Amino acid sequence: MKRIALILVVFISVGISTGISQKKNTTDKTEIILVNPGVFYLKSLNYLNENKIIDIENVEYQAVFYTRNEISYDDAKKYIKENNIENIVLSKVNGDLTPDNLFERNSCTQSFVSLFENSDGIIFLGGADIPSGIFGQKTSLLAGIKTPNRHYFELSFLYHLLGRAGDDYTPLLESNPEYVVYGICLGMQTMNVATGGDMYQDIPSEVYGLQYVEDVLALGENKIHKNYWRNIDTNKELTGHSFHQIKFTDNPFFTKKLKQKKNYQPYIVSSHHQAIKNIGKGFEVAAISLDGKIVEAIYHSKYKNVLGVQFHPEFYYIHDPDSKKFKVKTGDQENLTEHEIIKGYGSYPFHLRYWEYFSDLF
Repeated sequence: MKRIALILVVFISVGISTGISQKKNTTDKTEIILVNPGVFYLKSLNYLNENKIIDIENVEYQAVFYTRNEISYDDAKKYIKENNIENIVLSKVNGDLTPDNLFERNSCTQSFVSLFENSDGIIFLGGADIPSGIFGQKTSLLAGIKTPNRHYFELSFLYHLLGRAGDDYTPLLESNPEYVVYGICLGMQTMNVATGGDMYQDIPSEVYGLQYVEDVLALGENKIHKNYWRNIDTNKELTGHSFHQIKFTDNPFFTKKLKQKKNYQPYIVSSHHQAIKNIGKGFEVAAISLDGKIVEAIYHSKYKNVLGVQFHPEFYYIHDPDSKKFKVKTGDQENLTEHEIIKGYGSYPFHLRYWEYFSDLF
């Protein structure tokens, strides 16, 4: 059977390396790449691994940092060392990426090829907004563009993996179409833009035509994609996340791969104000918001192990019963962990199944 390859953008490692190996490790380890992972994501993924929510035998994660990116390599190194994490390795990739050279061969191309050839999968994680000029729009006053160099690296990496609309470049996955590529939140948005899609830069104003927080809150929980109560309430006990339902499309990923009932509408955790508008090359919509206005998951029609989700199944808060207690909205009488909240909605098994499927790919 052909071995599945997966690149995962955020994870754990034994040592610290400053280079990319040129030959696939001949051991039996499963190698997963994490791209520019911040400490919170390292903590979340470490929790999932330690508690066998992600259950992959003999897995090693390579956390790959672009040297010009705004996510701290040193903070990740410190976290791994202080917590004695033994299955995450750090590495750096140097290069000169600009908006003009992302979707062509560039100074990072050989590193992308080497990472792909020496790994079994990759995950791209959450973060700030993508510079809108890259998908052909002027910049909204509501956009939060804080990490442009990170985006250049991840957009170019995904372009090399998946290709792009209107381009004759041969994607890396052509040589291994079962390679696993997962994108979470920003990761899904980056998949879409890298393959030629674009974005709504602000959901309330562009999708719902709203300008004021109170009007957004009046929409109800299933149309709110981050916690806007924090815009008008300084209570530090309020979580930054929202909880709302999604529904599956006719795309078979959730119903056949994850074996979910077609009419099941699980609650998920989200924290975003941008959303996919036009879909990139090769993708189909696999899940949407209940009103059908927001894309909640995309699945590749050709490369069957390529998936993006707009929500956050990886946050350790929703898995750890002993994590911090929050309120969701002003007026809540009780503080609850996000684990208690998602269990209360009856949707925790959906999140476990997501990672069970992910683990089974290896």
